[in-house]
Amino acid sequence: MPTAVIMEENFDKLLEQCETQELEAPGGIATPQVYAQLLSLYFLHNDMNNARYLWKRTPQAIKSANPYLAAIWTVGQCIWQRDFPGIYTAIAAFQWSENILPVMVALRGGFELHRQGASDQFPA
Repeated sequence: MPTAVIMEENFDKLLEQCETQELEAPGGIATPQVYAQLLSLYFLHNDMNNARYLWKRTPQAIKSANPYLAAIWTVGQCIWQRDFPGIYTAIAAFQWSENILPVMVALRGGFELHRQGASDQFPA
């Protein structure tokens, strides 16, 4: 996976790469890592529709076998409900992989700015 892109926190480029990887996946099923990064990046960009559809098309076997996908989905549910304390709790409650951690840190930071009134929108 493009670790260098993650380290640079170039989330737009990473999102584009993940979408391409999902579309080009053999048999139409991407790796759990691609689903996880894509889902977390959709939440970071406040793209709730794409996040919801990604969750629906992610195979149940992959969701069940990878608890970090459920943890990312929990963060998203808190975002939908505008449960700001829940967002922080959900992010802090999981030991994120090095591929997901930068996205979660950015997401938490964006909501902190929103909470302080520095932004009119959710983080993107």
